[in-house]
Amino acid sequence: MSIIAVVNNKGGVGKTTTSRILAEYYSIVKNERVLALDMDPQANFSNRYLKMEIDPYQQEGRIPPLHSTYDPNSPEDRDWDGRSSIAGIFFGEMVFPYTTYIDTLEIAPSHSSKLLLAEAVIREEVVQKVYDQLSKFLTLDDVKNSYDKIIIDTPPSKGPVTISVVRAATDLLIPSIMEPQPIEGIYGMIHLWKSETLRRPENRPLNLLGVLPNSYDRRGIIHKDHYDSLKNEMPDYVLESKIGRRLIYAEADADGAAPPSIFMYPEKNVARQEVIYACQEIDERMNANV
Repeated sequence: MSIIAVVNNKGGVGKTTTSRILAEYYSIVKNERVLALDMDPQANFSNRYLKMEIDPYQQEGRIPPLHSTYDPNSPEDRDWDGRSSIAGIFFGEMVFPYTTYIDTLEIAPSHSSKLLLAEAVIREEVVQKVYDQLSKFLTLDDVKNSYDKIIIDTPPSKGPVTISVVRAATDLLIPSIMEPQPIEGIYGMIHLWKSETLRRPENRPLNLLGVLPNSYDRRGIIHKDHYDSLKNEMPDYVLESKIGRRLIYAEADADGAAPPSIFMYPEKNVARQEVIYACQEIDERMNANV
């Protein structure tokens, strides 16, 4: 089972778009069993597949809807409020993934206030527990036997939640816009990758799939110049693929979008070809590390 973490401690660099593309590529195109995890309190990844509701403790945040299996009249559900999120791992709660419109894709959604609490811990003994919780969850037999790929969207930070993701992952992917501030985030995540690599045993490496240029503007020279400079500096880490700045990606996120996935567009669609090429390059890098 491959666990792909999409990371960058800068916001607005396309982590959620990249996570969605990977989740849908492996589930729709490759027909693999995929579990998507939304570790970002903003819950945008979750909102792609579920009708998230307003978090009563965080008005700008979101909580999951009632789970389809919840029965308030059942004695088994008496001590459950009917909502489940990946944030539950930090609070000793069971996690029940939700189905999506894609048969082979399930999601364990975000819960804004709970993830913010986990991110805000400062006591050392509590921090260490946060670091380990996702690894414990993903090594459960039920999880390992149910999925081929885990795709994780992360918050724009290097806090406890992101570190828990990095510790659990088998592979890291760093999306970034080819501009100075987002590129700073690349260096921060590579440093985190190297630190994690040093603490791991040799039989459980953390593979860096690379840097994926996102929202790439082919019309000007700014993005090209930054890409060429970064590619020259770290040729092994920067992907050849580029996800362009296209309205179609935002349109696919809209309620009632038809088709609902970029992979359901005609094969000749330029955006579809672009993401297929990027996913194939990522897949090839991942398989080369197996």
